[in-house]
Amino acid sequence: MDGDRVSKRMLITKHTNKILKVDLQEWYDHCRGIFVIRAFPVIGVLIILCGNIFSPRVHLSCNHTPVDSFFSERTQVVCRLTESNILNEKITQIEHLQRAKAGHHRYRDNYGIRRVVLITNRKKIPLTPDCYRKSVVSQQVAEIKEFINNPGDATLNIYEEHRWGYYLAGFATIILGIYFVFYKSLKSCTFDKNSDRLYLEYQNSLLQTAVREESLDDIKKISFTESTDGEGREVYHTNIVLSSGELISCSSVKDDCEITQTINQFLGIGDSVDS
Repeated sequence: MDGDRVSKRMLITKHTNKILKVDLQEWYDHCRGIFVIRAFPVIGVLIILCGNIFSPRVHLSCNHTPVDSFFSERTQVVCRLTESNILNEKITQIEHLQRAKAGHHRYRDNYGIRRVVLITNRKKIPLTPDCYRKSVVSQQVAEIKEFINNPGDATLNIYEEHRWGYYLAGFATIILGIYFVFYKSLKSCTFDKNSDRLYLEYQNSLLQTAVREESLDDIKKISFTESTDGEGREVYHTNIVLSSGELISCSSVKDDCEITQTINQFLGIGDSVDS
């Protein structure tokens, strides 16, 4: 079965000589489906869009252009820097690239994060709006320096695109939302002496249900425990312990000790309450 429900409240909805039914209710039962189905995929898509907007694709294209001189024929490096995303494209013409260096951008040196800065005779131009590992930046700076110092090289092309992090987070969020949509948690427990069966009904956010059956004879005991969570709140656990050793646990913020006693009395087994 898909899983056990972490509930906020347990409630006996039917109690006869032959049938005892316990419903597990959560405060978010009715809004959970809407929240998960709509919010998670939307958030995932927004993350992917942010990646396309705030982490643009960068292309630096450089070549050597001859410069006429009375004394010798020399060249200078002319570049075209293109930054593009789904909304627009920005092109920067660099007439005379002199060198490149590793620069800093809102990070301290000990973080080891840099970005490439292109230096002309008039200004400094960041290669990308983002910062990367020092090793990556050092490699790019070395490539640019080597190209500048070798006029025989025809062209230099450097591509930067770091949207994969946004894509990974976005798709993970979408997949997580889909998982919660189809995840079935425990909805109710029905102890039926007519059929000598325990019926465990599971339900997901799409109201799809599945029923698991166990023999009442396989129930070893119904135990009740109290514990404290990380925030100091009391959490109560009602556990259906099967003879196989499997534990079907239902957590609640409400003291369900009386319900546990009622189930044990209905099944004719002793109470088990632990702290």
